Amino acid sequence: MPEWLPSSHWQRAQQRLDLQTRELPLAELLTLLAEHIGLNLMLADGLTAPARISLQHVSWLAAMQGLLDTYQLQARQQQGLVVISRAANTSANQANDNNAPVLPLQNRVLAINFANASALAELIRDNDQHWLSAQGSVSVDQRSNSLLLRDHAQALQDIVELIKQLDKPVRQVTITARMVTIRDNVAEELGIRWGSPHLTGANSSQSQQDSSDTSDDGQVASRQHLNINLPVSQPAASLGLRVAKFGQGRLLDLELTALERESKGEIIASPRITTANQQAAYIEQGTEIPYVESAASGATSVQFKKAVMGLTVTPHITPDDHVILDLVITQNTRGDTVSTPTGPAVAIETQEMGTQVLVKNGETLVLGGIYQQQQLDDRSQVPILADLPLIGRFFRHTNQIVEKRELLIFVTPQLVDKATKDQQPMNIKTSSNELDQGHFERLLTQ
Repeated sequence: MPEWLPSSHWQRAQQRLDLQTRELPLAELLTLLAEHIGLNLMLADGLTAPARISLQHVSWLAAMQGLLDTYQLQARQQQGLVVISRAANTSANQANDNNAPVLPLQNRVLAINFANASALAELIRDNDQHWLSAQGSVSVDQRSNSLLLRDHAQALQDIVELIKQLDKPVRQVTITARMVTIRDNVAEELGIRWGSPHLTGANSSQSQQDSSDTSDDGQVASRQHLNINLPVSQPAASLGLRVAKFGQGRLLDLELTALERESKGEIIASPRITTANQQAAYIEQGTEIPYVESAASGATSVQFKKAVMGLTVTPHITPDDHVILDLVITQNTRGDTVSTPTGPAVAIETQEMGTQVLVKNGETLVLGGIYQQQQLDDRSQVPILADLPLIGRFFRHTNQIVEKRELLIFVTPQLVDKATKDQQPMNIKTSSNELDQGHFERLLTQ
């Protein structure tokens, strides 16, 4: 890539074009080419020579470089601009730059504590930001996650101030999820009122204000209910998202255990995971279904498909220590076995729903509306008599019971607080005292 072309325009400079001109002033032709890829261009005086070109399916870069060579022009980058002038003018400018005082270069090693050193190095190298001078350089020591800098004092000071602002610990959130199956209509026993404020989703509807919804200060709080229905082909496994909240201080684990002892519910899993701010955390519960896959050569292999209930949570911590949760729920269930050219395969019925909710630190979010329906055969009989031939059927009875259960997912975010005031300052070593020139150059070449 030529030095005069900004790296941000490299891909656009590969575009092919057809161009024919006759007696078009050179300055207008250069301006036309610059506008084609959105290049910021500055032209010197005197570029009035008529240009005669005929180009067919050549790259933009080849066309521009051809004009520069043909008309003895030189281009250079200057603060995000491309300056084009006659070769004599460029030489004069370079001579003036050479006569400018050269500032002494210094070396510094910056030990990065929390951020990724490679990502910071890319930011410092960004030509549009101009953190480094023309003589400056930056390298990364992956082993120690450190930056090796070489530049004059003022540029180094600016970079150090930048790193101090960026090299900070990311706050973390502990996500506790409880997956519980309960009998239909048992949710009301837990005091769950479906619909909660601060919800956003693809499908939502506003309801009228409920006079029984009051905040801690006695003010009536408006509620925005989320009522999403996802059509499914089989009623045995349906997903229609419903959302509610539990305030802090609820003895949720005790209440769920009581339901389990009364055979009204079952705690499937209680996973807990800690994730960084704005980093997704994924929790799933289910099985992997094996199936035999046949290749065209006749060889067979055992493959697996997941049939799981999955919950993906991406937290975003607000300045007032609330947590915005981006939630995605997936329910994959086993479908029919279908025939394929390589053998039978298992179909997986996939359902997915997403929403965004604002909750307080420690507040519990309840996700419901995920139903599963089972058909059970209940047989009652009189011992011995039910096994008699002919008349035994009068002493036994079989009843089909359809049981509908709802899966509730309780999600509780808890901020992981860290005392930032006790953190150690960033470790900065100056080459004049601790790093000699030869050793620094060896580090750069490693």
